Amino acid sequence: MLDIRPFSNADLPHLADIWCIHHATYRSPPNVTHSVFEQAVASRLFFDPSRLLVATIDERPVAWCHWFPGPDGNASVQSLCFLPGPAIEVTTHLLLQRVESDALASGSSLLTIGVHCHQNHGYQGLDPVGHGLGIDVADDRTNTLLESIGYHETQRLDRWKVLTSSYRAPVNRDFLMLRRMTRLQRTNAPVVAMEIAAGMIHFDVERHSLIDLRTKQEICFVDVWTSDPEALVMPMGEAILGRWVHPSHSPSESSGDPAEETALRYLVASIVPTLYERRIMSLQRSVVTDNHAEAATLSATHFSRTSAGRLMAKRLR
Repeated sequence: MLDIRPFSNADLPHLADIWCIHHATYRSPPNVTHSVFEQAVASRLFFDPSRLLVATIDERPVAWCHWFPGPDGNASVQSLCFLPGPAIEVTTHLLLQRVESDALASGSSLLTIGVHCHQNHGYQGLDPVGHGLGIDVADDRTNTLLESIGYHETQRLDRWKVLTSSYRAPVNRDFLMLRRMTRLQRTNAPVVAMEIAAGMIHFDVERHSLIDLRTKQEICFVDVWTSDPEALVMPMGEAILGRWVHPSHSPSESSGDPAEETALRYLVASIVPTLYERRIMSLQRSVVTDNHAEAATLSATHFSRTSAGRLMAKRLR
């Protein structure tokens, strides 16, 4: 007998199992246990069990979906996982219909599925979400199901990654000059809004700044997210390249000034070897595919594009 109901505490082991089985259909199995999932999602202050819906057949969980209301009537699904099998795909369709109905009743007019790199709902860092990649293009089951019920692609994302153990920083005249004229400074990132902090409590966020030796002024900075050793949501050997900015520009905005872009690239390239010294073996960042300036910065600092994903959306009214 089919039932769709809100989350209960007894579901945790089943949800973690379904998460691992779902993602193992198109990649290596993720290392996510029920305790890791609890740390990432279910223990958050903002967690609302009524928005994590579980589909069961004969009282056995077979699929689940976690959605959040958003600004301007745009709701988002941060996770949609289901076991293999045609009958379960039909069940997942019914589960999504319930989510759409609940989102519409909350005042939302658009439902987007997939974790974006600028969202902070606890799923970032959880294997294989990383920085946020939407729905992996390799996840044929989810992509096919969503397309068949009226969802369409709204944005494409790329994951860029570098291995710190074999990293060789680019060398050029500008970088050699910056090495003589600047120094690196690592501090804790400043306080952010409570809703953002609540979604990132499983990260240690560091700010790496490039300081002009002559003027003592900050030229640019980047934030690096490492795993909180007590939470262990993200593997300790991984890190995420988060916010970057020149003091005179908004986050991740390209200034168009070659000198400022060179300084940012030098800073990123200088950080990578220091991560290896701390046994952090990889650094990743997700980038909107049409953000060519960000992609150029990562490519110039020897990051490689390793995977792609997309956000899928459906108009509810």
